[in-house]
Amino acid sequence: MLRFLNVCLLLVITHSALSAQNNLYLHRNIKNAYDKGTRSTDGRPGANYWQNRAEYTMSVNLEPKKRLLSGQSTITYFNNSPDTLKTIRLKLAHDLYRKNGQRAYDLSEKDIDEGVMIKSLSVGGKAIAADKQRRGNTFLDVPLEGMPLLPKSSAQIQVSWSYVLPADEGAPREYATADGSVFFVPYWYPQVAVYDDLQGWASAPYNGLQEFYNDFSDYDVTITLPKGYMAWATGELQNPGDVLAPAVLDKWNKAHSATEVVSIFTEEDLKKGGVFNKLKQHQFRFKASSVPDFAFAASNRYNWDATSVVVDDKTGRRAFVSAVYDTKSKDYYKVCRIGADAIRLMSTWLPGYPYPYPSMTVFNGNDGMEYPMMCNDASTGDRDPTGLTAHEISHTYFPFMMGINEQNYAWMDEGWASFFDLNLTDSLSGARGNSRGYGFFAGTESDVPPMVQSRFLSSPAYRGASYSRPQAAYLGLLDLLGYETFHGCMVEYMDRWKGKHPMPYDFFNTWNQASGQNLDWYWKPWFFEWGYPDLGIQGVVTDESAGRQYVHVERVGTQPVPVHLEVEYTDGSKEAFHQKSDVWRDGKSSMRVYCAVGKTVKSVTLGGRLIPDADRKNNNWKL
Repeated sequence: MLRFLNVCLLLVITHSALSAQNNLYLHRNIKNAYDKGTRSTDGRPGANYWQNRAEYTMSVNLEPKKRLLSGQSTITYFNNSPDTLKTIRLKLAHDLYRKNGQRAYDLSEKDIDEGVMIKSLSVGGKAIAADKQRRGNTFLDVPLEGMPLLPKSSAQIQVSWSYVLPADEGAPREYATADGSVFFVPYWYPQVAVYDDLQGWASAPYNGLQEFYNDFSDYDVTITLPKGYMAWATGELQNPGDVLAPAVLDKWNKAHSATEVVSIFTEEDLKKGGVFNKLKQHQFRFKASSVPDFAFAASNRYNWDATSVVVDDKTGRRAFVSAVYDTKSKDYYKVCRIGADAIRLMSTWLPGYPYPYPSMTVFNGNDGMEYPMMCNDASTGDRDPTGLTAHEISHTYFPFMMGINEQNYAWMDEGWASFFDLNLTDSLSGARGNSRGYGFFAGTESDVPPMVQSRFLSSPAYRGASYSRPQAAYLGLLDLLGYETFHGCMVEYMDRWKGKHPMPYDFFNTWNQASGQNLDWYWKPWFFEWGYPDLGIQGVVTDESAGRQYVHVERVGTQPVPVHLEVEYTDGSKEAFHQKSDVWRDGKSSMRVYCAVGKTVKSVTLGGRLIPDADRKNNNWKL
């Protein structure tokens, strides 16, 4: 009898857990993950959750005048999966420039070439002949003939390669000036693709639009440059004393505990000499642990500012923050301070989670693009750089602390960065953050539900589904839950999934549980369904029995948004009314907002800057 009761209890618990998702469509491959126990329906990693990882020991030589990059790498790849792997998939992101490659947009014809030149490749000491290497788009599949990689085992991959960096300074992501004085180098090495519990080997090629999905790995990288060049990179510099002259090394050391911005060196200092030790060439060694990628930059004329900031009040841990920039970029003289202040605010307010890495370098390149502990940010000219700086640094959390699959669900990353940069800009600079204007294109053919995989989208649908629509959804979620509950959900989500690979249902279910309420009514219209936000004023009605007037608000659209009213009375007084978006939870199409007793309404304005509305023509009423 006891055994029967235990079985019944188990069935009830299982049914209760699964019922939490009954309101949201569940993809079959996601259900398979629950069946295998790699994911849990409460939003936690499952008892059988696993993920693979790698250790990279690399040396790279950059010849600035030729724009030639040459590298050698030893990769130890750990198969923590329950599967026997008969192939290892490498990503060659720079093959974006390879002839006949898939690209989301045109590149300069002069930069199209043979892509990455593989000089040698071996696995477990066995050379892999070129005719055995299966190469397509930005992947290189390495067959493990006669030596499959068994579960819970590892393989050592050795590869040497070279390629020429694009000459066009407007090239996406990569940056190389025509005179060879400045470089930003991402996507530069053969990287093992993700093999996960949801799809096996990641299969979306890099086309220049969709961005990251990488495993967490350890890096030990030595960068060789001609004399006069400095390198900045993901991780921490291991040998500053080998390269920097004593006076400059002293500034570098002081900046690691400074609260003010320290000028490590300027362009003028570089011209005068004395910045570096007397060497024929410069070698910089960087190490980074448990990060999903590695990028570096180099210059022989850029300025370098640095400071530090406390990111964890409990431990006193500090992060080293740098801005590296062209003398002509007048906005960049403020970027180091902005970066440090943004990291502090991110650590203590939004997302309210200690910055997880030891450093951050904002480099003056040609883009607005993030990498672990590195940003490639163009100058904003006369515009304030706070929004761009905050946006790219906030990616530290998503996808670099949380291993988001941006190729499938960029809204789990870009949407959060857009949410953070808006709030942080408002707080740091007093300027208005970028609200992305979702209401302007909501409900059009370009407005696609974010749960449609990002890899299937191009602009403008990609940007709308990745940035604008989720930003609006997250702003409404903060208003709905209030800061304390919202922050509690965020911390729980990060604690569960930092250093792992969360999927959308892990996010939805964690927030449902952590908030203590089923938010599927909110997730469904914002992330799964076609629709748009639109509220309108039907009129102002006098309720004789109540002795007061009410504003009749209609829900024209399908997405739930807050009801915010600014009311002016005929006596000159004003009043604001605010209802959170859960006023629409039961599916009703209209509501009443009662005004002050004994007063006559003169005018009403509905909505606000951060509340998207597809049609604002019906948002005003006058007597």
